[in-house]
Amino acid sequence: MVCCTMIGQQLWAQTAVSGRVTDADTGEPLAGATISVVGAVGSVTTNDDGNFTAQTPSLSSRLQVSYVGYQTAIIDINGRAYLSIALTHEDEALEEVVVVGYGTVKKSDLTGAIQRIDASKFDTQPTTNAIEMLSGTVAGFNSNQGTTASGGGTMEIRGQKSLAANNNPLIVLDGVIYNRNISDINPNDIESIDVLKDASSAAVFGSRSAAGVIIITTKRGKTGKPTIGISSNTGVVGLTKHMKPLEPDDYLQARAVMFTQRHTNRPSDYYTHPDKLPVGLSVEEWMNYDNTPTDDPEGMWLSRLVLSPKEQENYRAGRIMDWYDAIFRNGVRQDYDVNVSGGAENVRYYLSSGYTHNQGYSLGDEFKTFRSRVNVDADLASFLKVGVNAQFSNRDQGFQRITLDQAVAQSPFTQIYDDDGVTMLMYPNDDALVTNPFVYYTYRDLYNKTQMLYATLFGELRLPYGFSLRVNYLNNYSWAKDYMFDPINTPNGMNNNGYGERSSSSGYEWTIDNILKWNKSYGNVHNFDFTFLFNVEKYQTWLDYLQNAQFEPNDLLSYHALQSGLNPSLSNTDNYSTGNALMARLNYSLLDKYLLTLTWRRDGYSAFGQANPYAHFPSAALAWRISEEQFFDINWLSNLKIRASMGVNGNRASSPYAALARLTANKYVYGNELATGVYAANMANSGLKWERTQALNFGLDFGLLDNRINGSLDYYDMVTSDLLLTRTLPRISGYSSVAANLGELGNKGFEFTANSVNINKTNFRWESTLNFSFNRNKIEQLYGEMIDVLDDNGNVIGQREADDITNSWFIGQSIDRVWDYETLGVWQIDEAEQAMQFGKRPGDIKLRDVNGDGVLVPLDDKIFQGYSKPQYRLGFRNDITFLKNFQFSAFIRADLGFYRTNNLYKNDGTGGQWERRNTYATPYWTEENGNNEWARLISNVSSPSFNIWRNSSFLRLQDVSLSYSFESKAIERFKLQNLRIYASLRNYLTITSWEHFDPESGTSPMPKIVTFGLNVGL
Repeated sequence: MVCCTMIGQQLWAQTAVSGRVTDADTGEPLAGATISVVGAVGSVTTNDDGNFTAQTPSLSSRLQVSYVGYQTAIIDINGRAYLSIALTHEDEALEEVVVVGYGTVKKSDLTGAIQRIDASKFDTQPTTNAIEMLSGTVAGFNSNQGTTASGGGTMEIRGQKSLAANNNPLIVLDGVIYNRNISDINPNDIESIDVLKDASSAAVFGSRSAAGVIIITTKRGKTGKPTIGISSNTGVVGLTKHMKPLEPDDYLQARAVMFTQRHTNRPSDYYTHPDKLPVGLSVEEWMNYDNTPTDDPEGMWLSRLVLSPKEQENYRAGRIMDWYDAIFRNGVRQDYDVNVSGGAENVRYYLSSGYTHNQGYSLGDEFKTFRSRVNVDADLASFLKVGVNAQFSNRDQGFQRITLDQAVAQSPFTQIYDDDGVTMLMYPNDDALVTNPFVYYTYRDLYNKTQMLYATLFGELRLPYGFSLRVNYLNNYSWAKDYMFDPINTPNGMNNNGYGERSSSSGYEWTIDNILKWNKSYGNVHNFDFTFLFNVEKYQTWLDYLQNAQFEPNDLLSYHALQSGLNPSLSNTDNYSTGNALMARLNYSLLDKYLLTLTWRRDGYSAFGQANPYAHFPSAALAWRISEEQFFDINWLSNLKIRASMGVNGNRASSPYAALARLTANKYVYGNELATGVYAANMANSGLKWERTQALNFGLDFGLLDNRINGSLDYYDMVTSDLLLTRTLPRISGYSSVAANLGELGNKGFEFTANSVNINKTNFRWESTLNFSFNRNKIEQLYGEMIDVLDDNGNVIGQREADDITNSWFIGQSIDRVWDYETLGVWQIDEAEQAMQFGKRPGDIKLRDVNGDGVLVPLDDKIFQGYSKPQYRLGFRNDITFLKNFQFSAFIRADLGFYRTNNLYKNDGTGGQWERRNTYATPYWTEENGNNEWARLISNVSSPSFNIWRNSSFLRLQDVSLSYSFESKAIERFKLQNLRIYASLRNYLTITSWEHFDPESGTSPMPKIVTFGLNVGL
């Protein structure tokens, strides 16, 4: 009765409010803007003139006004019957709040190099992993796309800062450090991503921030009626490029050429088909080359080509197997998500669940995951706020992916199954050289699941005089089971009479952050924002590993009964580490135009030696908003700010026990008994400490034409010292290695980002974002070992620090510098005598003899030639809204100036054609076709060994999407708030000179994806 009475009162008290919605910059009306009453059901939209009329419970209600590409506005009616509402575009709002670590700051007040990504930009470009949002979109963030069904990719901010330690950026999730797999975070739950690139902005995370910081903020509930969001998309994945093996006729022809070049003492037509002999040569004469009487010329030809009996049988019967097409497929990608959000006056909530099932382009490549999230905020009192951020994930990767190399190597005249059509052939070529790629895919028994529960409880207390205290308590549990069993109908199982493994691991960590803040303003002159942190943490993992073989009486129970084997082995690996930190930060502004940030952090970590249990990481940053000065009078330059920062960040990504001498067990026979002894495998180092990266950053933020064009430029210079390396020791010392701090590595670079609104009309809006960056690194020091420098006569003329030839680390050179023999093409017929000096013959790859002594020696003849990482990176995104409801976006990416190895040019047979192995269908040198790039078949690539490097620069249309948002009038009958359908393409066009699968992934196929989806709001 009470509810009905209240509803009746609401219906009775409806009051009409009208108004007009316009663009704050141009004054043009916004047609299709959505107006709803906060806390009520239903909405209306503006007409072509931007006008609207809405029914409200009273003239004291509040309206929510939203429009695509503009900031949502909350308007207090305050008794007015007519409202003039001007919306500000998202990109033009300098008051945008950016997450900076343990707090937020207005974008206009930033002193560091931080770039924000709005996750809503990717609503029509489905992502499995959050890394896919960043690939190519952030200046200074380097990433290669993942090629498997799980998505993702590599991560690197402003270059490689360590030689051996982890270079992945630190991930912070909702204000708390996140130590788990980023694939466990559902991209659909992400509100924004902030990338902290310079030392000052990352300094609050101290010892873990040298590689940069990625702050992920998830969606939260807002006060108002409950809303339900549903998203679903389905896609199909293929390959950007095909690299097929030799077809049957080409396969036989290549074998004839190969054997002719190998056996030069035989007649040139020895391997020619008897039906294609040259004029004047009879079949009898051709057969007499072997002096083997037979009445089957074709059989003799097939035997000369070393085809197995099964291959000969299939050739005669016309049975051909396309192994390449058999392992590839059009994989299906599915993603389903639902979320509920809302809140009352004092409680806000966001709940979500999502399921993803992706198939890759090859059989056995699959990824399944279920991810859920709960975010709750509650105001228990005017001075007390509490909440929880929790997520659970269940990741399934228990699938056996087919091996591409095994499929390419198969002869086209072999088959998957024996003639009975049931028994799978383990070795289709009748030898043990190439395994049937379907064997492990079919028979290997896998179970691989990982569950993770990550929850942060927090409480925030507002204190007098501008103070506040926040406490974050993180609990993180993870469980993983990785089981595998090879039965006897697999090569590994056959050799071991069954072979199985079980790996079970779990992890637990807790973190407590105590954050005290004080914010105080004195008039419009001084503004102080202090942040103090005290942090403690503990991280622990347990791993049990079991394996067994020789199963009796049979292996039918798979990994469920490993105790049935006769050759058991087990091991355990447990890790334990703790840490703590103190941090203080001051953000100060004077007259809102002179900005200062000071940060100091002290970190302790249990992994380092007793002599260095703690380290200190200071930083400072200054900024001057020149455009706020009275003397600044440049009409077209609406915003100008210069920035400078310097500081020290750390890297602690080493083994928890790296500083200790670890004991290794060793079993041996003592008398007639089996005994166990222990020995120290590595030397202890009580002085082990953090890597330290000292960095300078100079930046400029600008806005042109009332911020219609805005962006930033940054130049940085970083030096990492005390590199964490494992140093090999001579055996005479009694140890094999020691963890040490050695060497120095530098990085310099430039970044540019620009955003523009190119056209802004009522029915057409075009926005662009451009980013450009490059990074140069250089090894300044290594181990400190000195070697003599000799002149041409062998006299010592000085000393220099020794390089690390084994790892290709050279003083004064980049980490990714290519150091190898230079290829000069292919030895030709008229160069036979010269080739012979190097043990080569025509058709082999020609290498440059730098010193001209006729001998190829690494230290004398290898040279520096290019880089293996892109020297320039470019990203260009365009977003167009037209006809009110259509949105089109396109993202172009370019990685330029880098090389990859492509040893297909060798045609050496190590990865392809050798005896009964097939290979990719590529050109090859012959006497008749003396090309200067591709070697002869089975070319000589030894003495010395080398790689062939090719330019892999590329320009790629990486993402394209088109969406349509239905009018409110069209969907309100179905009780829907919004409905959008879309289609997207990924990796559908690539321009490159790279002669393999893909320039970004190298010798692995790159997925090409088309997706159709919809987003629904209830």
